[in-house]
Amino acid sequence: MSSNTSKFTLRIDQHILEKFRYIADNNFRTVNKELEMIIKAHIAAYETKNGAIKVDLNTK
Repeated sequence: MSSNTSKFTLRIDQHILEKFRYIADNNFRTVNKELEMIIKAHIAAYETKNGAIKVDLNTK
């Protein structure tokens, strides 16, 4: 795991997780990578509409 990778706990209904796992499997991805891809696409769409989000990683 790279130093830029953070762990995050997600609480989600089992039924939703199983459906999401099915989608990830059909896209030949792990659930984690599928979720990461969706998050990146959502951020890109948000920034296209609203401008770049500036984040200072040194303050965390």
